[in-house]
Amino acid sequence: IKNEYSLQLPDFLSKASYLHQDASLQYQNALREFYVVVIDEPKQDFYNIAETTEDFPADFEGYHQILKSGLEEAIQDIQITPTKETQINGLKAKIFSLTGEIETIPVYYEVAYVEGKDKFYQIVIWTLKDNQEKYGEQMRNILSSFKETGTARNNDRSKK
Repeated sequence: IKNEYSLQLPDFLSKASYLHQDASLQYQNALREFYVVVIDEPKQDFYNIAETTEDFPADFEGYHQILKSGLEEAIQDIQITPTKETQINGLKAKIFSLTGEIETIPVYYEVAYVEGKDKFYQIVIWTLKDNQEKYGEQMRNILSSFKETGTARNNDRSKK
């Protein structure tokens, strides 16, 4: 995507355009109620915003905190697993899952926040809560397939 990152998606998904206005990647299968979005944003943009408030630190932890708190406000009856600090293909990542309701519809999410070279990435995958067993492993596999590529990696190499 934009010669900056890649993600392996199941072949039952097709491109979408209305899931999130800021997403650089949007795929769905409406019949299976399965959705994937990736939002990428320059780290510096987040740092500039975070420096104007004392609510969140201007770092990857602050990025995680502000986005997670946004989910907590948007989803009713939310239950979130503890955040797992890990790496996805050499990049720092924070991963968690959650269940809750959006407009009385029970939902299940797998979420990863990833710190790239110059960008932060949100990878958000969701389905109906009833599909948690059916798609949970596949959702986690999508998260773990994330890679920075092309321009992002080349920028890193040129600075070494």
